[in-house]
Amino acid sequence: MIRVIAAVLTYFVSLSCAPAFAGSPLSQLTPFTGTPVFFDARRITAVTSLPPNEFPVSAEVARLSLQIFFPLPAQIEANGPKKPVTQVLGIFANLMPVKESTDDVLKLAGRDQFAQFTLMTGQTVWMRASAIAWVSHDYEGGTPNAGSFVGLGFVPGRPTALKEDVDTVRKAIEKIMP
Repeated sequence: MIRVIAAVLTYFVSLSCAPAFAGSPLSQLTPFTGTPVFFDARRITAVTSLPPNEFPVSAEVARLSLQIFFPLPAQIEANGPKKPVTQVLGIFANLMPVKESTDDVLKLAGRDQFAQFTLMTGQTVWMRASAIAWVSHDYEGGTPNAGSFVGLGFVPGRPTALKEDVDTVRKAIEKIMP
């Protein structure tokens, strides 16, 4: 009899504690090449719309590249004209082209947590404010004429060049993260 009572109590306690252990539900995106990917939407650090990045990135280039996350204007021009697609950073180590629109991805990830900036290619990029590790006026070997450089995502030591100056970036971050 004691075992039955203990089992019933354990059952009810597990029901009441289940929401605390449930965690957040997984979100889904569909890559252009492959099957749907399920992940925690809080991991998305940046969203932009760029032509598919089919330029070759060898291990040596990846090791030395200062702009591994976002291609330079010359790399996009070298690919020729292609229709831009939504690209997501944060799920994998580099950009992942997806079939969903930029707006859909931002809704999924929490649009109010993202600041809007401009890449040196002229494309708009939305970056999660909490994922920006640092902002600087200058970066040795960085893109000329950049307004600022930010460290973002998995490897904050690799900068992303933006057209906005440091003060504009700082104010945008502080507006989201008071």
